[in-house]
Amino acid sequence: MHEIKRFEFLLEAATPIAHHSEVHGNSAVAFRRKIRMPDGAWAQVACVTSDTMRHACREAIAYAFLDAAGLLADPSLSEAALRLLFAGGMITGRGDASTIKLDTYREMCDLVPSLSLLGGCAGNRVIPGRLVVEDALLVCAESKHLLPKWIVDHVGQFDTSRAHMELEQRVRMDPTLDPGKRKLLSAGAASDAENRLLQSEAAHDTDIATAREATKSTMLPRTFERVASGSLFSWGVEATLYNDLDVDVFSTTVAAMLANARVGGKRGTGHGLLRAIMAKGVAVSAPADRLHPMDTTDLAAKTGTMFRSHVQARAARIKEFLATVNA
Repeated sequence: MHEIKRFEFLLEAATPIAHHSEVHGNSAVAFRRKIRMPDGAWAQVACVTSDTMRHACREAIAYAFLDAAGLLADPSLSEAALRLLFAGGMITGRGDASTIKLDTYREMCDLVPSLSLLGGCAGNRVIPGRLVVEDALLVCAESKHLLPKWIVDHVGQFDTSRAHMELEQRVRMDPTLDPGKRKLLSAGAASDAENRLLQSEAAHDTDIATAREATKSTMLPRTFERVASGSLFSWGVEATLYNDLDVDVFSTTVAAMLANARVGGKRGTGHGLLRAIMAKGVAVSAPADRLHPMDTTDLAAKTGTMFRSHVQARAARIKEFLATVNA
């Protein structure tokens, strides 16, 4: 068996998406991708980066793997094992290259089947992955010509990228500015707070910049860009598969990720939730090589049965492997 299987999704921002590329002062800027328009002009379109989507896949299948191995109820991972499962590990530089043999590589992929798809590092070997994860690209007028036809046909009306963006302002308050909260301070701390407030007033009156900086409060106004809730994203993911277990691991990875897909920052304030509202599956190497409606059973409840059985049957060996892995 040798198949390249592809899933394409139309994702909806169930909550605003705060995925930032950089910060200028107190203002965070949303991630954007540069796109060439059909007329030759260039546009910047918001996206959720492929690295973020790939990491979400890795994290989702790691939890599914640990659950199947019984290691969520009885946690006992080493730091190396934690890095391997949730970050792909790292090259440690220890050991002789000749000691990493082909059968060792095969055992690692057999015990942790997600490694064969996502790849990773262990000891002095980089394990190449077979999973290709794309950016989740904002569905808008500027990206329309790059989108799959079935998404274009479904969406209908397209707004500009700018129409999907919001600039939000928030303020972190300074509790020492509240007289009621200052009553909770110890005598020494209350005295220090009162002195700082008096010095701040004096600095304001004298208009000395250095004094104002030294005595300013910790109140922090800030702004950040976010993609408005209800906005749509086009996302594709594909994998090279060699056997039925690969197929099940791939489907389980995508299903587990989409079950609670949270991306970007500010999750503690209700940002970042994506949900799949439509999907298509493409078997790229199929003879017809055509787009067809994805069989929903691929990502339904039965998905993961083979993966779970495979891991459960090797639970003891997995625990031993993770206790000694050098990653």
